Amino acid sequence: MTTSVNFIYWFIALFPILVILFFMISLRWSGGRAGSLSWLVTSGIVLFIFGASTKLIAVASLKGLWNTIFIIYIIWGSMAIYNIVDKIGGFQSIASTFTQLTGGNRILQLLVLGWAFPSFLQGVCGFGTPVAVAAPLLIGLGFNPIIATITALLGHSWAVTFGSLGSSYAAIIETTGLDPEGIALTASIFLAIVCVFIGLTICFIYNGLKGLKEGALAAILLSLTMGITLIISATFISPYLASTLAGLVGLLVGGFVLPKIKWFKVKHFEDKKDEKNINFHIAFAPYYILIAIVFVVYLSPLKKLLSVYKIGLSFPETETAVGFINQAISSYNPIELLTTPGTLIFLSALLSILYFYFKGLWKIPYSREIISLVIKQAFPATLTVMTMSMMASIMVDAGLTNLLAQGTAKFTQHFYPIFSPLIGMLGAFMTGSNTSSNILFGVFQRDVANFLGINAIIIASLQTTGGSLGNAISPMDVALGAAVSKIHGQEGTIIKKTILYVIFMEIIVGFLGYLYLKLN
Repeated sequence: MTTSVNFIYWFIALFPILVILFFMISLRWSGGRAGSLSWLVTSGIVLFIFGASTKLIAVASLKGLWNTIFIIYIIWGSMAIYNIVDKIGGFQSIASTFTQLTGGNRILQLLVLGWAFPSFLQGVCGFGTPVAVAAPLLIGLGFNPIIATITALLGHSWAVTFGSLGSSYAAIIETTGLDPEGIALTASIFLAIVCVFIGLTICFIYNGLKGLKEGALAAILLSLTMGITLIISATFISPYLASTLAGLVGLLVGGFVLPKIKWFKVKHFEDKKDEKNINFHIAFAPYYILIAIVFVVYLSPLKKLLSVYKIGLSFPETETAVGFINQAISSYNPIELLTTPGTLIFLSALLSILYFYFKGLWKIPYSREIISLVIKQAFPATLTVMTMSMMASIMVDAGLTNLLAQGTAKFTQHFYPIFSPLIGMLGAFMTGSNTSSNILFGVFQRDVANFLGINAIIIASLQTTGGSLGNAISPMDVALGAAVSKIHGQEGTIIKKTILYVIFMEIIVGFLGYLYLKLN
């Protein structure tokens, strides 16, 4: 077998992904079943066709399992917070307050809590937290769980590059060595364009053309507000705070400015009072606590002090028969025990229980009931994340993911910029992380740009834009959303309802990048 890229091997490398999509979307298998099958299929492909050893499969599978700890930690913690608020009847109060704030306008509620709020959370914390927090809140407001999950997935995706205090942005500039200011400006422009499509897509998914008609103006106003803020922040303030500031401005405009406009006021609006009469701020306390803890830890010297406590596993070097090598690593993807989002979420849950206890809203038996509920609800998602991550890790370590990228570059040639975001999406789809996608494909995208003689900054910006959007359809992120929304087994439905919109946005951004390169 030759190492040169040809269509047959490219298609074989793509086959595990097709297996996932077919069984989850067409046959509506659960993520756990589809993930288990895809892991077996991928193992067979790399063993018998790409010359991988059983050692490589075992090591890669263990890497995948290790990666899941980070995500599972978030899932379990987020579900704990949701059940805590639900146990005291807090969602009735939250729903009533947001209904009053938005004048009963359901589209505004969806856009503010499912788009602006997750964008803000993505800016500060990220790593799945925005989806885990926003989706249950939307469900508490009475939105369909699938719509709520899709909205949160799409709503946070555009903010990923400059989110998590710029972790994905840092990854692309560190791996490529390209001009940080150039990437900050270009990527923020691409993402601002994506932001417009995100808002309109959310309106359409919510209620088709009627939803688009009702919410288009609000979506455009919010997207312009957040997009322009992102560009200004990334260019003139700090790329590491750009998504945080954009989300914050979106929250303020969506929560306090747009509801005052006559266009968005609902006729004959009657608010249903909260029967349990729990104050909104008391009901929302767990989320206040979470935001406060995240700010204190992530935006202060405390993060640096606490980050010394980390743990990472060591893995040996592995190699395929065709010469694809994975270097030995002494500390693979180390987890910062005290500052990882899961720890902050669980800490928020514990403090919330104490707060509700002193408020007279919490009884001791509730804690045991919450633990039982979380275990029952989180187990299916845990299986999905584990199997999907193992499969993705094998594809990466056996060189299949790299082969897919190389084949795309070879087949597209000078039209490559149009497809560049799709490579970024592929990386995020496989790993569940734009940061990982940028590390995986950043140098590759730069080298292809240099080979084709085109602006590498544009291509790197398309890479990280594509990776951001890829988070909306990554099986691991989708599994997280389905878990906290209590719709296990609906992962395929979520991907089916989302994937075409994401691919459309990827191609639109890629085409704009292509036009820019042709005209300059």
